[in-house]
Amino acid sequence: MTGTASLSNDDVALENERLRLALQAAQVGTWDYNLETGQAQWSTICKQLFGLPEDAFVTAALLLAQVHPDDRERVAQANASILSPQSVGDHNVIFRTLREGSNPRWIQAKGKTIVNGEGRILRFNGIVFDITELKQTQEALRLSAEALEQRVAERTQELKETNLQLKKSNENLAEFAYIASHDLQEPLRKIQSFGDILRDQYEAQLGEGINYLERMQASARRMSTLIKDLLTFSRLSTRQENTAKVSLTDVFSYVLHDLELSIQETAAVIHVDSLPSVKGDASQLAQLFQNLVSNAVKFNHPGIKPIIEVRTELVMATDLPLTIRPVRVAVTYHRIDVSDNGIGFDEKYVERIFQVFQRLHGTRQYAGTGIGLAICEKVVVNHGGAITARSQPGQGATFSVYLPF
Repeated sequence: MTGTASLSNDDVALENERLRLALQAAQVGTWDYNLETGQAQWSTICKQLFGLPEDAFVTAALLLAQVHPDDRERVAQANASILSPQSVGDHNVIFRTLREGSNPRWIQAKGKTIVNGEGRILRFNGIVFDITELKQTQEALRLSAEALEQRVAERTQELKETNLQLKKSNENLAEFAYIASHDLQEPLRKIQSFGDILRDQYEAQLGEGINYLERMQASARRMSTLIKDLLTFSRLSTRQENTAKVSLTDVFSYVLHDLELSIQETAAVIHVDSLPSVKGDASQLAQLFQNLVSNAVKFNHPGIKPIIEVRTELVMATDLPLTIRPVRVAVTYHRIDVSDNGIGFDEKYVERIFQVFQRLHGTRQYAGTGIGLAICEKVVVNHGGAITARSQPGQGATFSVYLPF
């Protein structure tokens, strides 16, 4: 025979005691308000959370008086709402309570009404617990977020001001470089001009002194070239948005025509692939590849004909070497390699060679100002790309230019 199991009064009492102990351990207060009899029961913890002694006779008015003045009206409205005929039956309100001798505590009260079949409220009971630490944590996070937001705003403003100052500084530098180059070139032209006059009119009287004159003029020419290179570098300092399509085939045609004399003097052989078009500035790209080809022609083995190969291929961004970090993100890049059979260099200097005034050889061996490769890197950066080199001493070099597709 089977039947429905029921709990005895002792079982119910035991379960209630277990519940009371669990709530007490969790520091959760309880209340039970019987609307038919008007009687209310408040647990000891509930009284404590409202700053009342354990033996206090508690009324709803007394509890409301223990609510912080700034929260009191809101709590009173919530209490009235839950006990009204239009009540939804759920009560959930957060407020502060006053506790003598200590700071207010944040409390959360959650309750529910019990109604009869006619919808009339019979009882209102629930729990109340301390959430002060949670509120303090939230407030600390809010203040931290506000402080961080304020710091970000301040830093953003600082960066804007720094960028404006940098822009102005660059403009002033470019203007200074232009003026300085003009003013410095004039006395150099006079040195060279008067040197020519001295050589033409007084060569016989100068005797061995003609050697000093020629060295003076050579130094003046090197200084003139240095000033021109510095001016070129300063004009490349500001990155530009390049939107025009530039044929690199046309660029190389111009470069080879411009270097025709040095190519003929060295009997250099240059093979150029069919090259792509890229978005950019034609004059800057011409400067880039003219410097690379000029170096390939210049840094050759004495008595050996320079052979220069210009090759290109598409490279996926995912296949780029780890050391290559183009300025502009793209799916694919054009890689243009300029390879030669010249004297090469030790790859430990690969970062150094792209810096201004960095030379691996003396001016007596190979002419130059040490700015050419710095100009190359600046042009590549202006076009959102990257440049690197591979080489071994005596075995030539390959300069690789990566430009966004």
